[in-house]
Amino acid sequence: MSENEQDPEAINDQEALKRLAYLTENYVPEATWTVGGAFRYDRSLKLVGNYLGAHLGVRRMDNVMGAPPCLWTLDWFVQRRPIAFDRYSSLLEEYAKMNIGVHLVFDNPFISDEDLEDPYGMMLVQELLKHNQNHRNAISVASDKLRDKILTAIPGAPVLCHYNRLVAEPGRRTADLYNRLAQRYARVALHPADAVKPSILDAIKEPARFDVVINDSCLRTCPVRKDHLRLLAAMRKDAYDVRLMQQRANLIARTECQKQDPAELHQKQSGNLTHDEIRALYNRGMRHYLIQSSQFRNEMTLLWDVFQCMLDRSPDISNKAAVISTSAMAEFGRAKDQLPSGLTDFSFTNYE
Repeated sequence: MSENEQDPEAINDQEALKRLAYLTENYVPEATWTVGGAFRYDRSLKLVGNYLGAHLGVRRMDNVMGAPPCLWTLDWFVQRRPIAFDRYSSLLEEYAKMNIGVHLVFDNPFISDEDLEDPYGMMLVQELLKHNQNHRNAISVASDKLRDKILTAIPGAPVLCHYNRLVAEPGRRTADLYNRLAQRYARVALHPADAVKPSILDAIKEPARFDVVINDSCLRTCPVRKDHLRLLAAMRKDAYDVRLMQQRANLIARTECQKQDPAELHQKQSGNLTHDEIRALYNRGMRHYLIQSSQFRNEMTLLWDVFQCMLDRSPDISNKAAVISTSAMAEFGRAKDQLPSGLTDFSFTNYE
């Protein structure tokens, strides 16, 4: 075929999206997806984000969420070290070029007044808003005090309510509480256990302004989740205190939350939502879904959840979902024209 001839089988982007619409028409077609793991699993997030945007269209990674480690964040397993600030800025720029929003997550609900004065956290916020070309970047916080500090320093900043704010709530969680939080925050994430409670969902006034965590792996009725977060907050400040590590191990052993029997998952022990539960929330007007990564030790679990949560697994198109997942994962083995090098992050000059 010559350069001036057109392929008779070629179609434009609109026609391609129309042909692929069946992949999502029966499963939250207008959903917005925010995926965790930013500043932790960036290589994988960028690769999958590019794949979905270039080859699928009807599903895309709208936002990523995460944060470099600091006093305002938590780590569930090991205390990560801070990343270079230049690296943080570079990643913000890369996500912006991909038209992917970044939600900077400060998920520590137990921040002291002294911690609030940490300059590093505010530097992260200011840099995030500097790279907000697509106007989709936001700050998700689990502390009302931190919300107030950010808005005092940067009036009008887009501040979201993280679900750990609800986990740490001292009183009873009610629809009235959620409606009051919605007046103070740009958006509010539901406590994972509340996503299946009609008594709360029925009385939420603006469902479109609420976010839903759909792959929470904690026990849905965990009696010690708040205590767990409090320990993680203490470990952030005293990373080498083995007594705190032992307390965490004892807490997990006592609740046996990591010993769920796969044969009993139909009893809904965990907070993972089924596709039918997600559809029910969608029918209530909730459009924003979060795929969290903080409870995972590795990125393979996150990648599995991305495709399990985003794609319709109905029997008649399950083979299509399998092809999409397999093709995306094959991107990790694609041949490159550049050899890997341990010197990638180094720069060389003629200066001594």
